[in-house]
Amino acid sequence: MPEEFKIEVEVWSLFRAVFGDARLWRKIIDALSTLIDEANFVATSEGLRMRAMDPSRVAMVDFEMDRSAFNEYLCDQETMLGVNFDDFKKILKRATASDKLELEYSEEEKRLKVRFIGRTTRTFSIPLLEFGQEELATPRITFNASVKMLSESLKEAIKDAEVISDFVRFEANPEVFIIRASGDRGEVEVKIDMAGGGLLSIDVKEPSFAYYSLSYLGEMIKA
Repeated sequence: MPEEFKIEVEVWSLFRAVFGDARLWRKIIDALSTLIDEANFVATSEGLRMRAMDPSRVAMVDFEMDRSAFNEYLCDQETMLGVNFDDFKKILKRATASDKLELEYSEEEKRLKVRFIGRTTRTFSIPLLEFGQEELATPRITFNASVKMLSESLKEAIKDAEVISDFVRFEANPEVFIIRASGDRGEVEVKIDMAGGGLLSIDVKEPSFAYYSLSYLGEMIKA
């Protein structure tokens, strides 16, 4: 009789991360996907990052999540994780309120495992997209004004502007930040200052203004 033997093969993960709230991760992906359809997540020893342009090459999404945001985090070497956001979101919608999320990638399998850990353990495996190694550079832009405000103040101002026009004008002065919109439907002006509490800080080297598309700002503010 031949001697019985058993061979165990362990697949070594290049990347593995556990996030405590699967539904919160779903909201993060929902926010990123308002402008982009697919992108590369770059996993490093410090955490996850992603930088991508929208299909029209007008807006950029720049995302970073430090390893400390995860319950567990392992990354042996820089790893590219190219995902289609529609496919990723369909899987994340299957998460329940009590689920943890585990993401895992091994070089042998060439697929991203998405695992929900709760009353049951459910594992999805999705193929990764290949975008190459090149990353978008940070735009070199000099700003004459920096404004920090409550997100709710900006959200309401954008909604007001959408009633009137498709574009909005931002104006920054030393004491006040003004959002204006005008068109065939009329005009609207929203002033945000320190006294009202909506403005947290403002630093203006010189009075400045700029025009932006409300279709893009409306999607961005959902984040």
